Amino acid sequence: MPDARQGTRFAVYLCPQADDPYYRLGSELLGFDVRAGRELTLPEFLRHEDQTDAGPYGFHLTVVEGFYTDPAWWPDIEAEARACVACLTPGSALTLTGGRIEVWDGGETYVHRFDANSPLLVLHTLLLARLSRFVTASPFGEQVAQGKYPRPFQQARMRLLRTPRGLDSWQPHFTLVQPYGGEDPAGLRERLEEMTAPHHAQTYRAVTLFEKREGEERWRVRAELPLGDA
Repeated sequence: MPDARQGTRFAVYLCPQADDPYYRLGSELLGFDVRAGRELTLPEFLRHEDQTDAGPYGFHLTVVEGFYTDPAWWPDIEAEARACVACLTPGSALTLTGGRIEVWDGGETYVHRFDANSPLLVLHTLLLARLSRFVTASPFGEQVAQGKYPRPFQQARMRLLRTPRGLDSWQPHFTLVQPYGGEDPAGLRERLEEMTAPHHAQTYRAVTLFEKREGEERWRVRAELPLGDA
């Protein structure tokens, strides 16, 4: 697998608009405003080392993984993604409900987990299937080679879609902290539950195309992809 700091990568995310209170909250937790491309001061209860994995991506919910690609394909990637978004019926909305804090990876990863409505699940599946032909390498290649994701359906996904995750086992979430190594996990969870409580249901009328450029650590917003009648 290519070095994570090298190579061009694309992804499709849900990303709240810059003036959205949830976006401001998430960006402050990560210490990075991806829409403005600037670093932010972390809250006093987090250290820089608690956000080294999540911070460079900016605040987002993954719809299509951050795959490696050939930069010459950018016009085709964007055109294909727009074509997929245009397939949803007029009036469709991408809705997240049931927000709750979950802790993954043995206590290292704190996420705001959601349930997706049917249009969002359909769009996730369509985009993943249609954009897989632009993938030159998968961020999961090394993990799969080391024996992670060994189940037959995961292997089938990896061969066809270049990721073992998603589809009917998709777990839509915004990563809030990763990798946490502090001494107060219970206190962190309590803080995050309180801070995210007003945002347990959300509606989006667009997805966002992200890019990470060759040699750069942080991701950027490349284009907004509004639903057909948005």
